[in-house]
Amino acid sequence: MAGNVFKHVASCFQVMWLVALAPNAGALDANDVRAGPQDLDVNYVAEMLDKLQVFIKKQSYVTHEHFNSELKRLRGTMATLGDAPDSKILQRAVQSTEMERMEAEAAALEAMQYYHTVRAASGSTGGAPSCDFLTCGHHAVCKSEQDRAFCECVPCFSGDGFTCRPSKCLAETVYAPQLVAPYSASGTKPDPMMARDVSLSSIGQNGLVVAVRDEQRGNRGFLSIGRMKSNEIIWGDWQLFSGESQAFDLTVVGMGERLLIAYRDSEKKGAGYLVSGQLDSADLTGFKVQMGQPYLLHKSLQQRVALVALSASRAVCLHAAAEKKAGNAYLVQAHAGGISLLGKYHFGGEAPISHMATAKLSEDSFVVAYRQQPPDSHEIGLTSKELSATWMGISDDDFLIVSPHQFTLEPDRPDMYHRDVALVSQNLFAYSYYSGSERKTKMSLVHVDPASHLMTAVGDPVVLSTGYNSLVGAVSLPAGPATPSTFTYIQPAGAKSIAKVCGVSSEGRISACKDVSWAEAEVETATSIKLPDGRLLFAFQKEGTVQTRFLSAEEASAQDINMAVV
Repeated sequence: MAGNVFKHVASCFQVMWLVALAPNAGALDANDVRAGPQDLDVNYVAEMLDKLQVFIKKQSYVTHEHFNSELKRLRGTMATLGDAPDSKILQRAVQSTEMERMEAEAAALEAMQYYHTVRAASGSTGGAPSCDFLTCGHHAVCKSEQDRAFCECVPCFSGDGFTCRPSKCLAETVYAPQLVAPYSASGTKPDPMMARDVSLSSIGQNGLVVAVRDEQRGNRGFLSIGRMKSNEIIWGDWQLFSGESQAFDLTVVGMGERLLIAYRDSEKKGAGYLVSGQLDSADLTGFKVQMGQPYLLHKSLQQRVALVALSASRAVCLHAAAEKKAGNAYLVQAHAGGISLLGKYHFGGEAPISHMATAKLSEDSFVVAYRQQPPDSHEIGLTSKELSATWMGISDDDFLIVSPHQFTLEPDRPDMYHRDVALVSQNLFAYSYYSGSERKTKMSLVHVDPASHLMTAVGDPVVLSTGYNSLVGAVSLPAGPATPSTFTYIQPAGAKSIAKVCGVSSEGRISACKDVSWAEAEVETATSIKLPDGRLLFAFQKEGTVQTRFLSAEEASAQDINMAVV
């Protein structure tokens, strides 16, 4: 309720902001506002922003007091009931109230972001208290300097940090691979590690987290927090997150100051776990994580678990049990006490599924790609669904919506295994995959209808490479005002790992592609993310070591590709 109040008021002020921008309010077209700071009625904007700030502070105080009082009342009643049946009802009420409180806090932060962003965009030189309170424009990144945060355009773009336009690029920067934690933050040399599974994510402000399975230490799971300093990453000590348990097929995602890690305690068929952690606010170095207790997902899993981080410290955990003919989607909430299960859902209910990959389409929606086990050959008339995908998203009342429309590519072709999906532009994603029967790596663009969530392939699949390929990965590169492009990295047999960058035409079709060398070696596993400044960061496992490598925004872009459609 309180969150809706904040959002409603912020929406009203957005309308006022548009009016202030318009030289002639009566002729205002909200979809075509091109006015700049020179056109602003500065006094009017400043006055309205001051009123907004006062309202936010007052409403935040009232909301804080309300939820504290309500939680105190509920917990007090629970204490008097003990183990009585009604205590479970109260426990659910406490969880619901805590969710409402977090939503209200998130809405208040969003309103303050709007306040500071409009102040900065209208020419204020004071800056924001931190990057948490600024929303920079496309091709811009937030920077902090002397307790002041501001937006700045990334290389190859110029402007005020809110509107950044292409400009002349400097010479391409070449980044060398770096070892993860070659020396710990404490200055001591760590014991040798034999890393196998590797997963990478961003966390907090300007932070990274990498999780690995260490074969040298009984296949247990370890993580390290990294802090970026220009072209270098300072890594903290390795921290155990799986206890005495093994941690196969691990996956990590960051959610603000929190993180989630999913893993399986056996190589072939083991129990699946989910564990949460939070950056230790008491640790001045910024490298420590406080870990919660593992949450049991399923007693018997054979496939890697997929994780998708959503808003308000929520995530969707996707997994499939060998004996089940459906995929499971668990909506969970990470909090200081650990993990709460908010709901269980299912998808792809005709046959066992595997090889899951996900791509976020928006803050609270995503697509999951997966392989559905093909039907027996004697079942005439059934098509293969080895290249399937399903849309999911959070509803207004905080339930997970699972679209009933299952999308399938190349239904008549067998042996589809490695795959990944990545966002290209609004409602458009790339589906990259290895076709075993053809020994080809291919990619198709898929459009998602924003209303019905029906998916449609845009054009025919494009062949990225020929020959056996042991790895297919993709990076989401939401275009904004720039040329849309796709970025797919692959590992050909016995060769250096390469990436394919393809341009996307204005009609949403794949244009010509170019090769990009990123690892200079053959890698066993790899994971990647896009950084706020436009660069890509890879983490990969090579001969038991974990290494990272930056890739410049220029290398990852499609600006120099001939846009003729393939």
